[in-house]
Amino acid sequence: MNDSLVSIVIPNYNRANLIGETLDSIIQQTYENWECIIVDDISSDNSLSIIEEYQKKDNRFKAFQRPIDS
Repeated sequence: MNDSLVSIVIPNYNRANLIGETLDSIIQQTYENWECIIVDDISSDNSLSIIEEYQKKDNRFKAFQRPIDS
């Protein structure tokens, strides 16, 4: 079987109502050699706190927040 790392990239902006369901669907996949990179576009809802909870449970989730333009 091919054990190549699969990278999943998810953009996020104010999707607290959907991000948990999205990340749950990734966890439920049978293929286990993956990383999930979530890029948040400075959400104003609680998306980032939900994502951080998933990071605590599974270190394959990696969250990044877009820098604030100055």
